[in-house]
Amino acid sequence: MKRNLFCILLLTVAVVLSANAQQPAPAVVDRPAEPNFVFDDDGGAVQIVPPDFAVAGEKKFHGGAVMASAQQSVFFWVPDGETSKSVRAKPSWLMWPPIMAALWLRCKSTASKTLRASPRLEDFGDLSKTRVNDLTIQQKLSDLLQSKAIPAPTASTVYVIYLAPEIISTLGAHKAGVDYLAYHNFVNLEAGEVHYVVVPFNDNADHHSHAAARAFAEAALSPNGKGWY
Repeated sequence: MKRNLFCILLLTVAVVLSANAQQPAPAVVDRPAEPNFVFDDDGGAVQIVPPDFAVAGEKKFHGGAVMASAQQSVFFWVPDGETSKSVRAKPSWLMWPPIMAALWLRCKSTASKTLRASPRLEDFGDLSKTRVNDLTIQQKLSDLLQSKAIPAPTASTVYVIYLAPEIISTLGAHKAGVDYLAYHNFVNLEAGEVHYVVVPFNDNADHHSHAAARAFAEAALSPNGKGWY
């Protein structure tokens, strides 16, 4: 009798284990709850410009910092390759009209405004077909600031980093062109709190410029991720 009970118990345990093994694994959440945000390479939430330019609805204030004014400090990360040479010959392809940023900065109860851009900088390092993630961007900014190649940040500074066609941009598990067209983030460096926008290259000049303008404006409205979004 005891032997039969023991066999029944073993059979029951086997059935339970088999049923548990067949249960689908829980889905891995790779995005924050907020629309148009993704996790970056060190787990922080970053606001992106999605490929379809969808907006999450009317912006709401979340109690955090908002820039009273924003000044773009433009940096082109351009490998010295043939494709990049042709892109550099068309500066209008990379630059965007200030009025576009002004339109994006229109938000209830905020008075952010754009300032004249500082002189632009180009870097011709060999990055052909290199994957550049957000930690790489932060290290590059740190190096440029330490070498005084770019001006030190003020309360209004937003570094706008344009990437050449050869550079493959990633953000956490996400890839440029597929999951985002641009994004903004911030990092605390020796020079202080640094706010920046990353704009991967886009074959569509209109999408490229609009993505840059929107990311710049959203950086001013929510520089630390807790302002207007």
